Amino acid sequence: MAFKISSLLLSSVSMTSKLISLFRWSLLVVACGGMLSFCCSSANAAVNVRDFGAKGDAVADDTAAIRAAFAASPHVHFPAGVYVVTDGIDLPRSARLTGDGSPALGVFPLRDDKEYFADGKRQQLPGTTLLFRGIAKRSIQTLRHDRFKTLRYALKTQPQSSFSIQQLAIALDMTVIDSNGKRTTPATDQRSDCDVGLLIDDSYAGTVRDVQVFGHWAKAGMSIVSRGLGDNPDYNAFWNSSFMGDVGVALLGSDSEDGPGLSGTQFHGCRLFANDHHDRSSQHFGTAALYIDGRTAGKRADLNGHSFFGGCIRTYNDDAVVLDHASNLSFHGVVFELPTWKGRDGSPDNKSGRIIGTANTRDVYLFGCRMHDIGLDALAGGMIDGAVIAIPDRFGAASLNRSGHTVRLFTTPKKGAVVQLTDEGDTTNSGRILSETEGAP
Repeated sequence: MAFKISSLLLSSVSMTSKLISLFRWSLLVVACGGMLSFCCSSANAAVNVRDFGAKGDAVADDTAAIRAAFAASPHVHFPAGVYVVTDGIDLPRSARLTGDGSPALGVFPLRDDKEYFADGKRQQLPGTTLLFRGIAKRSIQTLRHDRFKTLRYALKTQPQSSFSIQQLAIALDMTVIDSNGKRTTPATDQRSDCDVGLLIDDSYAGTVRDVQVFGHWAKAGMSIVSRGLGDNPDYNAFWNSSFMGDVGVALLGSDSEDGPGLSGTQFHGCRLFANDHHDRSSQHFGTAALYIDGRTAGKRADLNGHSFFGGCIRTYNDDAVVLDHASNLSFHGVVFELPTWKGRDGSPDNKSGRIIGTANTRDVYLFGCRMHDIGLDALAGGMIDGAVIAIPDRFGAASLNRSGHTVRLFTTPKKGAVVQLTDEGDTTNSGRILSETEGAP
């Protein structure tokens, strides 16, 4: 009996020892897991760019400090200030840029923020601004053979990676207001030299929120480029931002027969401009507020499914939107602010602004937009395939334009409900008209 009791006690002691060991191992695993989690989260934690020597005083060159901060972490915070950048910044994978708010740099002007771009006032810009100064050296080569073949940039995303940029401005150093309080001309604005402010280089599922891209960027304020480096740069989203340059926003494909595509881009409450900060007498209005071109050598549209919700497209230029090798584009509640302008030298007014397409443009939809005559009938007439649908169109009707033919539905006090079938889409009086009160003519 004593032997059995001793054995039982030994077994109990052994079991207790094993339970204690297991408990210790559990504590060790939990501790190690917590340390690993802490290390991983620390590696991705935001770093303050000022901790790497950035001044943000609109004077000191902060390029090296910004690069050092991104080398330490993909998430960099820029406290309020004006950070001078003198060469292109390459963002890391999964980059996150956050600022302390972006100045609303309207160029029509929407506000008086243009005053900050008078001589000696850059440091007064509120919030966070990355100010490009000098001549850009870093660039990419696209697969195109037009003016977008080479793009020198201020800020570029990493290919095949998502990204997030929020609450800051990307501005070109230039003078908008001269010493006499007058707007400058292209010859007197003393602009720095850079092609693109924000270059989204084959990156997908990125988010840009409350970001203002301002200045006479030589080719585009913001551009998404599809270079065929992997998956297409699809589903990037832009919220409450503004873009300005010779082209405000450029979505670009490649010069190849079966090249990469680009789709699913969304703009929510964004403002697109085309270099409208200059003295109007200079007659320089930029190329377009929006330019979409899938490729210049292909035979079918491969940039498709881009949507614009709210916001505005504002320019004094004749051509507000230029589309080539593009399809399935929709505008929802967009304000087309396209005023005419008569030069001080007595030159005639510009046209009121148009959407320009080619035979390679297909399917453009406008729902609840504010617009006048932006050339929808001419746009549809130039297409080989596809349609233009507007609800309402310039006549307050629902219209479908395809291959030079128009079907329009509208009402009038005298005729009631009207159906119009015509080959002249710029009038409500031509073609076959079926009226509720008058019948067919």
